Amino acid sequence: MTVTEEQATQPELEAGDPAEVDDTSVHMTQERTIELLLERSKRANRTVPIRRDFLQLGKAPNTEPGALRSLVASRQERALDLYLLVAAVTGGGDYSVTEWSATWARTIGVFDEKTGPSAVSRAWKALKDLDLITTARGKGRRTTVTKRLEDGSGNYMPPGTGEPYLQLPFEYWEHGLHTTLTLPGKAMYLIALAQRRPHKDRRFPLTHARISQWYGLAERTVANGIKDLIEHGVLQQDGFEYYETLAVPSGRAPRPLYALREPFHHRGLPVPALKDSSE
Repeated sequence: MTVTEEQATQPELEAGDPAEVDDTSVHMTQERTIELLLERSKRANRTVPIRRDFLQLGKAPNTEPGALRSLVASRQERALDLYLLVAAVTGGGDYSVTEWSATWARTIGVFDEKTGPSAVSRAWKALKDLDLITTARGKGRRTTVTKRLEDGSGNYMPPGTGEPYLQLPFEYWEHGLHTTLTLPGKAMYLIALAQRRPHKDRRFPLTHARISQWYGLAERTVANGIKDLIEHGVLQQDGFEYYETLAVPSGRAPRPLYALREPFHHRGLPVPALKDSSE
């Protein structure tokens, strides 16, 4: 039976209402499902730590793209969405979560009782192929999903001292970025969150060619992702800087700098001032 989100948000019947209860009215909304999952995570700082290994493996100059590249290249947007939620809710113990497939299906906006679990199963497979999770049969016909290290090398443990990681804020879900951003926009948001300079400048460059090389994304994907973030008020251009290059006669060329806007900014860094769009 196909259940639309509109049907899933119908009000509860009052006690004694003679109308029959339609089983399409008992489905929780996508937003409320995600809200309850995030509440259960009990993360005091309301952010999700994700090692940079998910974006890029190795250390400069010997680096290569991480799992994000594979998910974007194969257009596994639902797998990325589920991975980020699993990363959020598995905050301790054995870093696992046990839920029905129907629950996860609602988080990606699929309410059909047949296609929902199938969509979730395909997403789990994509993540298992990258060694990002494991799955096992749980209680009550639920599935237990266990998070692995972001590079797929072993059992999960929180980032240690000195390990580079980004912090994905809960506002990503609370402000609906998980549904409004495109796949390139989601990828570039994670990459933007990883751009922390040693001197803690809130601004950073997003040079298309370098981002493409470092993270394995097509330059068109990088450009579309940046545009998507700007259009949705997540990112803003904030000045320029000069950098050294032999590609121009002078040896120095300008490139734009960007900053993440509140509340999607780097935690612990200054919040960029909003610019007047009329200027």
